[in-house]
Amino acid sequence: MISPLDVFKVEKDGKLRWLETAETVEAAKARIAVLAAKAPGEYVIYSQKTGHKTVVKTGGETREA
Repeated sequence: MISPLDVFKVEKDGKLRWLETAETVEAAKARIAVLAAKAPGEYVIYSQKTGHKTVVKTGGETREA
């Protein structure tokens, strides 16, 4: 089964680098918190089902994209 969410890191040039998948938004945000501790910046959670994107910044700030 394919996980419904993809997690990406926003690179300095604005391109997205795929990191991993997650089963839930909560799991994706928890994983981003761990990743952002080592690599601060913006991350994107992308739903394969709906096409919905959530941007998560270091510190936990989120916005819908």
